Amino acid sequence: MKTKSITTLPASPTQDRQYRLKRYVFTMSVRVACFIGAVLLHNVWSVVPLVLAGVIPWVAVVVANAGNRRGSDLVEPGGQLMRYGSDPVVDREQQEQEREQRYRDDQRRRSEQAHAEAEAAERDRVARAGARRAARAGHH
Repeated sequence: MKTKSITTLPASPTQDRQYRLKRYVFTMSVRVACFIGAVLLHNVWSVVPLVLAGVIPWVAVVVANAGNRRGSDLVEPGGQLMRYGSDPVVDREQQEQEREQRYRDDQRRRSEQAHAEAEAAERDRVARAGARRAARAGHH
């Protein structure tokens, strides 16, 4: 598994919340400035800051909820970082196939070893039987 650098990790939830709060407060400060500008202008142009002041809360909420995570990083429940394009299902399937292949190879190796041991035991049995026959033939 590839080791991840601490600089590639996303911000902690506390840092993320603080960052979003700062952006929200800044955006709402701009809204207050728009209200003040509308009052100070007090003419036809005062409609522009009033419209902006009406739109800014929606923008502030959307921007604040966006967070500061990069779109290319995905955090898995276990904390592992993955890039988009890497499919965890495919990776899991590949790991499972490799595990099954290792199991089959191990079973084949065990079977071959058991077969070789059985052949050796059979050769020993035949040799002992031949030795017994030879010994009996030599006694007669």
